[in-house]
Amino acid sequence: MPGRLKKFDEFFQRKAAEGGNVVAMARMGSAMRERGELAEAESWYRKAAMGGDRVSMTALAHLLAERGALDEAERWYHEAALAGEPHGMLSLAKSYERRGKREDAQHWYGEAARTGDLPSIAALGHLLREQGRGEEAESWLRQAAEAGVTGAMIDLGIVLRDRGQTAEASRWWRSAVLAGDLAAACQLGRQAERLGRPADAESWYRQAATGGNVEAITRLGLLLHRRGDLEEAESWYLDAAEKGDPAAMTNLGVLARNRGDEGEAAAWYRKAAEHGSIPALTNLGHLAEHREDFAQAEQWFRSAAETGDIQGMLSLARMLRSRGAANEAERWLAQAEHLQDDREHRF
Repeated sequence: MPGRLKKFDEFFQRKAAEGGNVVAMARMGSAMRERGELAEAESWYRKAAMGGDRVSMTALAHLLAERGALDEAERWYHEAALAGEPHGMLSLAKSYERRGKREDAQHWYGEAARTGDLPSIAALGHLLREQGRGEEAESWLRQAAEAGVTGAMIDLGIVLRDRGQTAEASRWWRSAVLAGDLAAACQLGRQAERLGRPADAESWYRQAATGGNVEAITRLGLLLHRRGDLEEAESWYLDAAEKGDPAAMTNLGVLARNRGDEGEAAAWYRKAAEHGSIPALTNLGHLAEHREDFAQAEQWFRSAAETGDIQGMLSLARMLRSRGAANEAERWLAQAEHLQDDREHRF
């Protein structure tokens, strides 16, 4: 009987949708999506969206984004946002942020946050923190953190840490760990390292790494690497590298070079560079320099320097000076010094 009733309900809902009822269209879109019939779901959501249903606008945009129609998806997110739909605002803001349009992203995160949408409140706080606007970020992050959003707890902890309030930062990170967010355990590990407590750092990293947190896996490997436990370090690096972590790939290259296998080192550095590791570019330059391929070395150092790597800048300046290009060398040295001063001022 329940199955027959469900069929009757769907029959009458479809009839209502076909007759132009916007609510029925939206429900048909949802039902088709649940059944995996995405083309029909998209068709119903589109009809409901064109009929003015703002939730359907966002749902349609999600489907479009999932099949790669990103421009049209953003247009529908924009329509939903203008209609006051918080999830549409949030998704539009994320789309803008991915494209580097941070002012537009901040505007829509703010609009969504002011509706009380917790993910948007947390996202606004995160964006402001990343821009170095800790005081503005704090009030938003506290609101989301106190409501149980673990990402906001982590971001709030970072704001507090940067202000020197390490005890309160730790309390928020511990709360996030208790709520199941292993990224917070990684933050606690990093803080323990900064405070000169490597045993505590290792404990936090192991907890997060065992749970699969990729950053913690790499940081545990690095901690072990530094104290000479190379076999276990390599095992953790391999685990992180298999998950696509470029820092772990770079560190595997370092281990390979230290044991004299420059071929394996180059292979890992190239793989790391393909995944976005800038230090890997500098390391490739060092390998080329070691085999006296100075033109290739300068090319790698320049690639690293142009992306903001201080070691790349210093190595490039050294090579330029050695071949008589003193003026350019001085420009790179000045830029490296400026970046180093800026980082010391911030951290």
